Amino acid sequence: MPNPAQMNVYSNRGQGVVLVLYALQELGGVCAKREVLSFIQYADLYEITRHDLPPYKSQSEPKYHTLLAWARKDALIAGWLIDTSEQDAWQLSRPGRNILARTTTRYRNGNLSVRMCYLWTPKFKKTVDPAYVPSADDRVRPEELWTGF
Repeated sequence: MPNPAQMNVYSNRGQGVVLVLYALQELGGVCAKREVLSFIQYADLYEITRHDLPPYKSQSEPKYHTLLAWARKDALIAGWLIDTSEQDAWQLSRPGRNILARTTTRYRNGNLSVRMCYLWTPKFKKTVDPAYVPSADDRVRPEELWTGF
């Protein structure tokens, strides 16, 4: 596994980490996995497609739930979440708030591009970068490129 602190923000896991950190910031306090996943889904932050719904062979939950749980683990290893030693307790740490703020600033000042984040909905892209306007320049999810073959 790559060092989460050096993770590619445009990778699936990197995009997932930003979603998890943002959700925890918005929810505040200690949250259960279900609360975080529900917030991300109902706030319309993750671009859920047919590829996200079937579970991995060894899982029973949708693939995107598993991806976000991995993102949570990456954030925990990086120190961006508080290790509460409680089962199913997710909480943003001060370094997590700082990395989210710094990352958001990098998107807003043009050092990073929300257009590359194909797992994010246009609504979330606009939240991260208020100057964002959807266009044909937005990156397409790799699996969507194979649709129709």
